[in-house]
Amino acid sequence: MPMPMSAQGAISAYQRAAATVPPSRAVVLLYDKVLVLLSRASLAIEEGRTAAAWEDVLKVAAILRGLSHIIDFQKGGKLAERLFTTYTTNTLVVLQSFRKPDAPERYRRIAAGLAELRDAWAGIAGLPTRAQELASRGGHAAVPVEVAARQAISGRR
Repeated sequence: MPMPMSAQGAISAYQRAAATVPPSRAVVLLYDKVLVLLSRASLAIEEGRTAAAWEDVLKVAAILRGLSHIIDFQKGGKLAERLFTTYTTNTLVVLQSFRKPDAPERYRRIAAGLAELRDAWAGIAGLPTRAQELASRGGHAAVPVEVAARQAISGRR
């Protein structure tokens, strides 16, 4: 099983992304990745693939830790402190929710809260919110490749 992404690895990924895209856009991309990973973890748990779910949960935690480590407290003041608390709390809750009987639902609730933050960052970055993206696709949500493949196999869509 591959090693989980470390906080330093998440910071490095952010720094590489920030070198090619504006920092606020890089943050949105990281949120998008977290939301996909939480969705995949929920699905994996429901399908009994706990090892795959755990890998995704560890990646979510690493990204959230990475985001918490790039906060500029001098510029951000109280907002920076609130973001740090939000990232830290969500990291702990994501990890503690694993193996709980209602873990998939917990991950969906966590994702809903993080989606609101993602949309706030999208506004700052001049990117569309998730609702705007959904509307631009005629009401069809983007789904992780794994989910789309399973839906095609099972005849759902």
